[in-house]
Amino acid sequence: MKSILTLLTLLFCGVLMAQENILPSQVFTWNKSNPMGSKMESSIIFDGKGGVLSKHQMKGIIIGSKQKLKVTKSKELERFYIVKSGLATITLNHQNTILNRGSVVSVLPGDLIEIKNNENSPLEIYEMSYQAKEHVNIERGQKAGGSFITHWDEVAFKPTDKGGVRQFFDRPTAMLNRFDIHVTQLNVGFKSHDPHTHVNEEIILMLDGNAEMQIGNSHQKANAGDVVMLGSMVLHNLTNVGTTPCLYFAIQWN
Repeated sequence: MKSILTLLTLLFCGVLMAQENILPSQVFTWNKSNPMGSKMESSIIFDGKGGVLSKHQMKGIIIGSKQKLKVTKSKELERFYIVKSGLATITLNHQNTILNRGSVVSVLPGDLIEIKNNENSPLEIYEMSYQAKEHVNIERGQKAGGSFITHWDEVAFKPTDKGGVRQFFDRPTAMLNRFDIHVTQLNVGFKSHDPHTHVNEEIILMLDGNAEMQIGNSHQKANAGDVVMLGSMVLHNLTNVGTTPCLYFAIQWN
């Protein structure tokens, strides 16, 4: 009997440990200890896993003037970057380009990226790194176009009665069957849509403005710089409760 109880206890503890890193549906804040950006700073915004991803981490990184971030090449992780503020000089697989605010970079496993700040003011970026529960499918990612860069200025803005939208891309990667990203501009007083659910997990990343997020039965404030994690089938919507338009990334995957 004692051995059975011990086994059950171990199994119960194992279940708890497996669940404790599941990312909750909530608003996460980028806490900056060095807001002036005089040096390199990396802050973990969230770190865990979800329904599709066995590893899922979001960082906020400040790169000081004339400094650069060298990212260790990984065959296990895919990475995605968003420029929050400043100008980023990107070297992706030995090709150089300069990215402004809102531009994004997707880096397949095994590819090299270096991010440098050649300006006098700090550079702020988000880094999302993730690993799928399924095996890495490099061939799928390469057929979709491999690692890529999307410039903010090259994405068409389509006005709507609530503001407007920029559809960045909707494509597979080495880790994901589908990676879908658009940016919404939501005018003052409007809500994104009626509260709804969907199977795909989603991130709302606030570039500008002040919003209220309905997440399940709760309502949480989401301000510029915040990152909202939404699990599969979690009821949600966003309302602009500020005095200026909200600008935010909507990121979905499966």
